[in-house]
Amino acid sequence: MGPASGEAEDVKEPAIRNILVPIDFSTMSIQAIAAAKRLAQRFRSTVHLANVQEPFYPTMFVGTGGPVPVSPIETVEEVRKSTAQRLRTLAKANRLTGLCDAVIGAPVFNEICAIARAIPADLIVMPTHGRTGLKHVFLGSIAERVVQHSPCPVFIVRKSKRLRKTATTLSINTILVPVDFSGCSLEALKYAIAFANRVAVRLIVFRGLDLGYADTTDGFAMYDLSALQDAAREAAEGQMREFLRAAKFGGVKFETAITVGPPVWEICTFAERRHVDVIITATHGRTGFKHALIGSTAEKVVRHAPCSVLVVPSHPQERAKHLTARAKQARELPRSRPH
Repeated sequence: MGPASGEAEDVKEPAIRNILVPIDFSTMSIQAIAAAKRLAQRFRSTVHLANVQEPFYPTMFVGTGGPVPVSPIETVEEVRKSTAQRLRTLAKANRLTGLCDAVIGAPVFNEICAIARAIPADLIVMPTHGRTGLKHVFLGSIAERVVQHSPCPVFIVRKSKRLRKTATTLSINTILVPVDFSGCSLEALKYAIAFANRVAVRLIVFRGLDLGYADTTDGFAMYDLSALQDAAREAAEGQMREFLRAAKFGGVKFETAITVGPPVWEICTFAERRHVDVIITATHGRTGFKHALIGSTAEKVVRHAPCSVLVVPSHPQERAKHLTARAKQARELPRSRPH
């Protein structure tokens, strides 16, 4: 479908007042600060830094030997204090005025989400470290876990393969918004419109149609699926027009696109072909064992997209409740915060 123009109505800007950048002192996480600062300039936000380390037990405290000069708790507190100082030094070097929070706790993704809620953060900005293959299957990534559980939107910064940009560059000209005509994707579209209105960019509202496979019992017959695809596309175009009536674009320029194929593949391929800078998508709130087996389109897009991805949670209140419940569970070590 071709270009379209929105209705002449005001667009409500997203309230991005506080941005959290989780720091593990890797080059990629430190470079994400620059992306956060660019967004903060556009939204007049405050950037906060946080470091989370899992509890550790030095070998000197293992066994039944004699007394030792310090306790594990004291050692953990020393690590936390030194880490907090490193964060403050990093914040000063980047001219940041937000909080610097150093925490010892596990799991790391949960602690990051808890910090985001406590600030409270309106956006988390972090990179993905690009783990793939078997190692990824077993370990996943902190970024994906944060996407699964964060009570606020998460901006995953990824360098552009096309322009060979570093993660320090955040140039946004085109935003792709995948939709499936659900209420969740409508909320993501509304967020994307407000976001685009602030950064003055163009939107592409995208629908990927997964028609599955047409197999026969003998596995040899061939079918011409063009008629089926044409009918599905025509139906989707009608749904798209109806869907867009619920969104107020104001002065934001947009176009629509519909393709046929597996959604994640189509989203990522289209984004690369059209030189998209950011994909804004919603989660659908799947949790528990079903989530572990299937994952979500949003997380798969985070894993495979050729550009940065901003994920908008569809059920932030439910996620906040889960964080509260987990916070009440006993921890192996007490959580300390800098004052």
